[in-house]
Amino acid sequence: MQNAFLGGRMMSDNINLVQELLRHYGRKRASPRCLMKVDFKKAFDSVQWHFLRQLLHMFGFPDRFVHLIMKCVETTSFSVAVNGTLYGFFPGKSGVRQGDPLSPYPFILCMEYFSRMLKLASRNDDFHFHPKCNVHEICHLAFADDVLLLSRGDRHSVSTIFKQLIIFGQTSGLTINAEKSSIYFGGVGDNLKRLILHDTGFREGSFPFKYLGVPLSPHRLLASQFSPLLQKLELAVQSWMGKHLTYAGRLELVRIVLYGMVQFWLSIFSMPSSVINQIICIRRNFLWSGNHTNSNSALEAWKQLCLPKKEGGLGLFDLKARNKSFLVEQLWNIHLKTNSIWIQWVHHFYLQQNILWAMTAHHSSSPIWKSIIMLKDQLLEDCGSQEEAVALLQQWNRGDDNFSVQAYNYFRFSGPQVNWARVVWEKWSMPRHNFILWLAVLGKLRTKDRLKFFQIDTLCVLCGQTEESYSHLFFTCSWSACLWLQIKLWLRINRRMMTLTSAIRGLNSRGNNLEARMRRVSLSLTVYLIWEERNKRIFDRKNTSMGNIFRKFHIMFYIVFHFYEKDHHILNVG
Repeated sequence: MQNAFLGGRMMSDNINLVQELLRHYGRKRASPRCLMKVDFKKAFDSVQWHFLRQLLHMFGFPDRFVHLIMKCVETTSFSVAVNGTLYGFFPGKSGVRQGDPLSPYPFILCMEYFSRMLKLASRNDDFHFHPKCNVHEICHLAFADDVLLLSRGDRHSVSTIFKQLIIFGQTSGLTINAEKSSIYFGGVGDNLKRLILHDTGFREGSFPFKYLGVPLSPHRLLASQFSPLLQKLELAVQSWMGKHLTYAGRLELVRIVLYGMVQFWLSIFSMPSSVINQIICIRRNFLWSGNHTNSNSALEAWKQLCLPKKEGGLGLFDLKARNKSFLVEQLWNIHLKTNSIWIQWVHHFYLQQNILWAMTAHHSSSPIWKSIIMLKDQLLEDCGSQEEAVALLQQWNRGDDNFSVQAYNYFRFSGPQVNWARVVWEKWSMPRHNFILWLAVLGKLRTKDRLKFFQIDTLCVLCGQTEESYSHLFFTCSWSACLWLQIKLWLRINRRMMTLTSAIRGLNSRGNNLEARMRRVSLSLTVYLIWEERNKRIFDRKNTSMGNIFRKFHIMFYIVFHFYEKDHHILNVG
């Protein structure tokens, strides 16, 4: 079963099915079974061109199309880089180029040929299917060049599919890398194991093993077995340390890169709470301190950060709710009986003509099935009946957002909407300005009134007259008031702005025309400049004149303005 780069098929289908088939591998009295994890030597680079040409003709592609495809494949050339300089070139003789958007498709055709070879061989009288694979005639699972071969644990069955591997390698050029290939046994005696290992040249593997980037085991994964994911996150954070990133820069890395590393695991496993908490710890520590070990610098609770921006947060994903949203999507697919080999397998072996919504999980069921059933029970409890639960899922399926987004919004913690989100998160403002304004609105900046326990001088460093607090610093401070006066005159703002709240209220009621947007940009920019000047005076012992700060405001204002609007004459300022 080939699941790579094909519409309607997902990598998770293969992983879920393998997790189901591995359930009895750890039992002593299990019926004999074996699984072979095959590694091909430089798979993409080894495809023989004459084989690919014949294959395209065999699949019935027009001659003109075959000619064009082979021109793309056969015109490769390579240069040798010595000390960063390219020297000469030589033509390629085999393979399809990795990274070329065309390459996956010819390669899939090669694997489809292999898949058909295995299906034909599985009809041989000497071959017996892996337990629970006979109904759907599953003898292999493939995702591009990641191939698992499945059979009953007897010498004839293993030999039958292994011969197809050898023939395929001789025909296509995709030969086995026996040193990296492994075989896993369940219910097979030691003598028979030795014979099969001798016949194949593979080594016997141990659990858990890595397949499609995640560890798989006959048992529920322990929290310690998620360590590769945690180490990957920590290595990423270590590579960013010392780069003097702003809060906004670190936020983007947390939101996109670190979450991207975690998302695939969330879509596959029901993640243990202890693992999710460790991931949150790494993300939180990096956001607030720039490394993954310092845990004493958080300015706001992580729960608040996971709220959408319109609810006062930063729009980060709540990983527990996200995990549930992926699992409930699997529940919905099982309800719909979608065209997936794993869904079909579940219907045959778990449901057995029973109604999904009345099912309970058995103690021997797989962890993924237990998690889905637990989630089903939660929905039934929340909705009150099967009909209401199905209606809710149908509503998510028909909504404007995709299913998992609406499911996530259902499971996440929700907060009241705030009236300042449009001003604070003005899209034209620079992200670092937005972030500081967000902290200021929440009152979470480390002003001196929040650091009294350090027994420090709490006077405002800008005016030197009053205790520093966030309400004083940005408006009632005489120095800040002087800066605001110049900026308001320049922007021709007549409204009084005595507090941050009143300033936001005045700017929030306006539309999205050019003048309104640039005034919102000015608010975040001014708050940022005041906070920056305050920090320079405390930590660097440097004072900047009011004139220079006002000039810096002009420069940054016009940088933003010219980025979005080329005709600067249409703006009424100055």
